[in-house]
Amino acid sequence: MVATLTAWLGGLGPAGALDLDELCACFLRVCRRQAAGLREARSAGLDRSLAGWRATLADAFRLVLRTPVATLEGLATRTSLEVLWERLHTGLPERPDIAAVLVARVCADAIDEAVGHRFIDCFRRRGRWRLSPGDPFPVAEPPLRDVFGRHLTTHPDVRDLPIDRTARLALAPHADGVELVVDLDAPLPVPAEGAIIAACLPHAAPARELAFDPDPDRGQFFGVRPRDEVAAIASTRELVARALEAGAGLIVFPELSVTAAGLDAIEAMVAGRDVVVVAGSRHVIVDGAPRNVATVLAGGERYPSAKFNPFVLGDLVEGIASAPARVVVRGAIDRAGRYAWSLAVLICKDFLSPGAHQALVSARPALIVVPALTERTAVFEADAVGLTGATQATCVIVNQTDTPASDGVPQTGAWGPEGPAVVIVTRPVPWALSEVVRRTEVKPPACVVLRLRPAAP
Repeated sequence: MVATLTAWLGGLGPAGALDLDELCACFLRVCRRQAAGLREARSAGLDRSLAGWRATLADAFRLVLRTPVATLEGLATRTSLEVLWERLHTGLPERPDIAAVLVARVCADAIDEAVGHRFIDCFRRRGRWRLSPGDPFPVAEPPLRDVFGRHLTTHPDVRDLPIDRTARLALAPHADGVELVVDLDAPLPVPAEGAIIAACLPHAAPARELAFDPDPDRGQFFGVRPRDEVAAIASTRELVARALEAGAGLIVFPELSVTAAGLDAIEAMVAGRDVVVVAGSRHVIVDGAPRNVATVLAGGERYPSAKFNPFVLGDLVEGIASAPARVVVRGAIDRAGRYAWSLAVLICKDFLSPGAHQALVSARPALIVVPALTERTAVFEADAVGLTGATQATCVIVNQTDTPASDGVPQTGAWGPEGPAVVIVTRPVPWALSEVVRRTEVKPPACVVLRLRPAAP
């Protein structure tokens, strides 16, 4: 027996008034739950035959959805939604599941078209940045053509045809236990076409220049720090000065390369400047627990991101406390009220986590920055290219590593023919999809300067 439209709508969510983005999410959850039926309908071209209904319902919803909140049942008032419901169920009498999921897909798209510009205000008004699977969040609309030009390499929505997102709204994924946090209150500038990236590499030989506290009884190590902190801070200052002189809009340090005093020094140097700094990471005690925390400096504020996937050093594992596995996406709202730019920072191995990958693909931050400390960078290069292809993100990985030497001459044989990378940048453009700077090409301390958009050949 086919359910009535009223009964179906009543089963999609709470009976009371919902924020407009949560209202749209009720239909997207149907699409997620009944993904197989929706894919079957798409394969048969049934969704394309309903394009006119999307426009018709969008026009009606603009009149119905005039307040910041609305009820599901109210969508059937003064609209032709019931006509669509009856026609699809009459045309597909043996497949009410496909008929219902097609209605859900059309409703989600029509709500987005009618009032999608209001989703950001709804989300920010609630102020709940941490998302559970299935929670709605706004999709960024970065001006990629303004930054990179018209010829982008990848167009994820055309290729992937997402079933559980609209043009301006997505659902938080089930990401292997990794939480997604979307914070839209970060003062991030939207980079211009000529934006400069500066990768600052303060240590020439981390194994010699860094100390740490081993705990063999527990099989752990912690407290990674420079043996000569005065020299390390001087190096940090010098590299930031070079980056600012080059006009950098983004400055990135590697993992475990900046101390608390070094962070204070960087903050003082960039105060009042329109620059974003990912100041590497450091081992620190937070609320009595050992953490590896990366810090973003932007707009006079500090934004932390804690590592959740510990590094293994021989027989010792990094002694960081078990922390909630989170991908934090910080977004910027431009003067027109558009969600225009976003940044995610992941520390080294966190970037390789399958759950983090799922969260990043869902949230699609415009910029992904990874401070790292590893001799094995091939997998980082591959994953960065894959994420750029899946999301149009620019990935910036800045890594510190030693170089094998014989009589002072670098040898790459211990690493393979090319050696590990110290800088990896992937971009959604065909002429500079992947740019890699190897450890054998630089002599730290060094400031490697790259353009966000290199000149086309």
